[in-house]
Amino acid sequence: MILYETDSEQFQTAFENKTLKNAFPKNTFVEALLLSKNKAFLNYILLAKKLEYGNVEYTKWESWDQVDSNYKNDDLVDTFDFEKKIRSTKDSFLKQRYAFLALRYYFYAQQKQNVIELYNTYFASESNTILKPWALYYNALCIDNKPLQNYLLSKVFNTCEEKSFAVLRHYNWKLTAETLALAQNDEERSVILSIESLRNPAPDLKAIKEIYELSPNSLFLSFLIGREVNKLEDWIFTPQYTNDGTPSVVFSSTDWYENYATAKEENFNKDILYLRELEYYLISIREQTSGEQKDYITTAIAQLCFIDDQIDEGKKYTDLISDKANASIQMQKNIQLALVSLKQDDLKNENVQNQLYKYFDSVENLVETDHGLFKNLYSLYRIASDDFHKKGDIVVAGLLSMKSDIKNEGEYSAYNNPYFFSYIGYFDRNASVKDMDLLIALQEKSNKTPFEKYICSGTIAPNVNYYKDLKGTIAFRNNNLELAYETFASMPQDFWEKNYEYKNYLNENPFTPKILQNDKERKFDYRFNKTDFIAKLIQLKKQNTASDNLQLAHAYFNVSYLGNSWMMTAYDWSSGGSYTDYVYGDNTENEKKYQNGNYYNLKMAKMYYEKALKMSKNSNEKAMASLMIFECNYYNHYAELITAEEEAKNPFKAGKELVNFYSIYKTTPTFKKYNCPLLSSFIN
Repeated sequence: MILYETDSEQFQTAFENKTLKNAFPKNTFVEALLLSKNKAFLNYILLAKKLEYGNVEYTKWESWDQVDSNYKNDDLVDTFDFEKKIRSTKDSFLKQRYAFLALRYYFYAQQKQNVIELYNTYFASESNTILKPWALYYNALCIDNKPLQNYLLSKVFNTCEEKSFAVLRHYNWKLTAETLALAQNDEERSVILSIESLRNPAPDLKAIKEIYELSPNSLFLSFLIGREVNKLEDWIFTPQYTNDGTPSVVFSSTDWYENYATAKEENFNKDILYLRELEYYLISIREQTSGEQKDYITTAIAQLCFIDDQIDEGKKYTDLISDKANASIQMQKNIQLALVSLKQDDLKNENVQNQLYKYFDSVENLVETDHGLFKNLYSLYRIASDDFHKKGDIVVAGLLSMKSDIKNEGEYSAYNNPYFFSYIGYFDRNASVKDMDLLIALQEKSNKTPFEKYICSGTIAPNVNYYKDLKGTIAFRNNNLELAYETFASMPQDFWEKNYEYKNYLNENPFTPKILQNDKERKFDYRFNKTDFIAKLIQLKKQNTASDNLQLAHAYFNVSYLGNSWMMTAYDWSSGGSYTDYVYGDNTENEKKYQNGNYYNLKMAKMYYEKALKMSKNSNEKAMASLMIFECNYYNHYAELITAEEEAKNPFKAGKELVNFYSIYKTTPTFKKYNCPLLSSFIN
């Protein structure tokens, strides 16, 4: 705690105020340091703590936010004689540690020759000290000979895990041959090749083969094999299980953005061939390995089989993994057994589901002690969600998809602070009315199975009315007004005032076409109630007069993408790709089907305008219907992006309704209000 977790300033201040015991009560290390016989060790710790400030001059950074805490550190370096201290220290343990402090200080002071001399004097011949690889790291960076620097860094890499990332950052990748020439044996050559491979994002089976030939028991071999499997998971699974996602690493030879479908197919074919090459090689060396390495390679083979949909073969290798394998390999084994079950078993069977729960739970338990494994759960739940979806179980698929996103290290902020749409987003894209009934039943079920409890934990909506609102919305999209009314009527009638964004987007009169209002005419104080709105639509349909059909037409215009009440039909609106499209996938194709094409193409609005035009005896109503039929035709024509060439081949034509508007109905109040040069230009 004192060495690695205590601020330097806190320790120094406590020492200067003679309050070390009080500042660190019951700390046996501090108690030992305060013994008179250990004064030399206390002095060393004080100097080490001061040196933590490195080359930040005159400042203790812990106190930057405190005006009165700008301590002077003049005595830190200028007045301290490192060489004298090292010579006068008789304890060999302290002598070497003072030498390391000096070496590190000279490194940051860019006094390279001093670093090299201290290393050669106090560390070069030592082997049994944790300080040697650290000292060698600083020494290597002070050597101008780049191949030699690489070689020394490789020795640090092989003996000091704490400096592995630092080595990778400083290693020169253009000097492979020169660095290999300095290696003294095959083990050293395998380490150099391992460093090279660790920074290669491309397929690298060639390096794995070379490393295995040089050092079959290399410490890095399993890691590199696992990394190669991870690459294939990224290249194959990312496009397969995400919403038009591209792999984390892409190469300039592939243009994912020009033609995604083509890039996906071409890369899949190429990646599967490479996967099989890697799989066959691992099978060829498996019998020559033993112990933990054999279990790891067996696990890798099984995973490659699953990626390639070789389920039976994957199961065969999963069964070969030893029951005595370490916890990490056992976790992977449980993941693979879950994958077998997802592909082969009856996912509606309660016993199968509860066995899946046990597999999932075993992985969760290990993740609790190693947060780096969250990605394993993200991928596992994403695959499980996809398999349940394929079997038609949208409820379980949706809850597992949410589990997956929750495990994705908080990438989707909605899951850090769940709110209305995060509970229904997947179901908005995928569920039917029947699915929503099943989801509502699960939410209200008191005696859930272990599997059901597990998938509902952290994912099920806290308020069943979230699901009822979506059910009613789906019914409305399907033109089932009676079911929509029944569902909305079963909810608290103030729901739309207290939840989501309804009061911000459902706040205008839905029976006044938005397209005919200017900004000054629009009023945002309408109290919109979904139940009342549906009830009125049902009433208007029953009455079926010209005026009723005109109101119905206005209403359906306004619940479209272009209207003021679009949130009756959809939960988000965007002129381009939205955040919800990023999370749940592009919803455009679904939206095109809402209300038989009304959401984008105004099909139902136009139908009711045509009905009103035909039934009405009132010239003003006919004028309004004619004008709005023109508007429906116009926006239907441009509902899809049209190129200049397409427009030239199939230009928009106003139609007889606008001609009649400017001739038969030119004396009506509607004509006088909405006539304008832009409108008239369509018939001139």
